[in-house]
Amino acid sequence: MLKYQQIAKELFLFIQSSQLKQGEQLPSLSELVKIYHASKITIQKAIAELEKEGFIYQVQGSGTFVRNMPSDDYINFNLNHGWTRDFTKKSTENTDVTVKKITAPLHIAHKLNCPVDNPVFKVQRVKSRNNEIFCFETSFYNSQYIPYLDESISQQSLFNYINQAYNITVGFTDKFFEVRELTAIEAQKLGLPEKSFGLSVYETFYSTSGEIFDYSENVYHPDHAKFYLTN
Repeated sequence: MLKYQQIAKELFLFIQSSQLKQGEQLPSLSELVKIYHASKITIQKAIAELEKEGFIYQVQGSGTFVRNMPSDDYINFNLNHGWTRDFTKKSTENTDVTVKKITAPLHIAHKLNCPVDNPVFKVQRVKSRNNEIFCFETSFYNSQYIPYLDESISQQSLFNYINQAYNITVGFTDKFFEVRELTAIEAQKLGLPEKSFGLSVYETFYSTSGEIFDYSENVYHPDHAKFYLTN
């Protein structure tokens, strides 16, 4: 964890432990520099991280203030970096992990903007929080940008691995939502009866330089998955 991320985490815990409410003000930038023995730029990045996650807001000339914070059973759907780095939540566990290197099918090649015969890594994982399954994830990684993946790597945060191993950071994403009847396999992975309905989310992940490196098709448990959005 980088220093600004650690400070963001400590600031979040300060907000929680102090039970700060909507509209209450955080210490000033100069005060935070002294408290955390960090540079002004590092503190500004920490504040920006919390603002992006929807926990605070800034008013020019007045300071930084607390927003109404969601309870811990809600997950921030604004995040582009994966939930493992969402320091506000309990850890996400990945199980039933499979990784296969395949030739990209036509619709996946189209989503990844790569040739049909391009090798891709197909990664499937069941994701749980608090011992409850909330997501069955199917992701396709373009091997042109991600040359190697295996089951051991995929047990952890893939975005952290991709950033550290290949210096790729998520720049932006496209997300499409659909409530539909789950396939038999999807229902089984989520521990649901056949013909159950769930939320399906199709996500395309772009690097900071605009290349598509990941396309995911994820389905969510209707009772165990709760999300919030901020703007």
